[in-house]
Amino acid sequence: MKSIYKVEKINILILEGLAIFFVMLVHAGTPNYIYAFFSYGLGSLVFARGYQWKKRDFKELLSSRILLVQTYYVAGFINTIIFLLIAPANVQKYPKYTYLMNFLLGRMDKLDQVAVNAIPTWFFLMLFFAEILFYFVEKSKFLLIFSIIGSFVFRIFAHEPLPFKIDTAIVALPFFWIGREWKKRNLSISIVDFMLATVGLILISQVNGDISWNNQWFGKSGIISFLGEVLAIVVIAFLSDLVKKLKIDKFFLRLSMNALFVISYHILLGSLIYVLINSLGVVISDVMVFLNKFWYIYFTLDLILVYLAITYLPSKVKVLLIGDLRRLLSKR
Repeated sequence: MKSIYKVEKINILILEGLAIFFVMLVHAGTPNYIYAFFSYGLGSLVFARGYQWKKRDFKELLSSRILLVQTYYVAGFINTIIFLLIAPANVQKYPKYTYLMNFLLGRMDKLDQVAVNAIPTWFFLMLFFAEILFYFVEKSKFLLIFSIIGSFVFRIFAHEPLPFKIDTAIVALPFFWIGREWKKRNLSISIVDFMLATVGLILISQVNGDISWNNQWFGKSGIISFLGEVLAIVVIAFLSDLVKKLKIDKFFLRLSMNALFVISYHILLGSLIYVLINSLGVVISDVMVFLNKFWYIYFTLDLILVYLAITYLPSKVKVLLIGDLRRLLSKR
């Protein structure tokens, strides 16, 4: 079947925008049965990089991806400083240097010892090292197989996450390969594939539980979680094509084109809702309980705030906030 019933070429920008939309969703305090399902979708962003993979020398790769490191440290630092300045004492349970040190070392997995609004920036540090690793291992079949086996070792055996997200970068490597091979083999997705993948992902997410690359947590089984993440790619790829055909893709394209800013600051922007509620004299004793109850309202308001920010903030301000020094210093 063709048209809306079969995806033959993936629109990567829409896919990335949809994946970012789901990232925001899982950060909205959604109930666990919803959170668990969408927690498997992060691999699709790495898949997208593999789908777009092209041959280039190391200097060119480094030049094109160094912005990821810049964004991690600039956006992460801004978020951390704001957290240290305004977070209430009952939230800041550790000395200020603890939060700064964990941030500098890329230990964003220490959830109560890092600025909560800065946590999503870990993805940029991981993606930078993952692309560097894939650049070298994809040149040798032996190294590629060895690295993929290594990624499953990290999945299967519980361990303390490593600094600078090195273990997470290794876990990400198979998704680069899947993306590259998917495009090379011109694979397609039918509506039957989509339905089976959705049902499979629902079952896996409810049986295996939620997962987190940041914390190196893969539910009850790292192998099963990998299968769930592959199914999530099928689901998101099909939905991205559906979004395009229904002509509702503009918002997702806007998210994709502002990916570094949105991922970096969507939690900070969402916290403005908490500030507003506080200013009205409403005291929220347990933020997570509040979010679990009213997540759909928070998520809607957060989307509105993010949309307003990426639409109306001056481009130079957004460039500054993500640490894009090259564009900031450009005369254009």
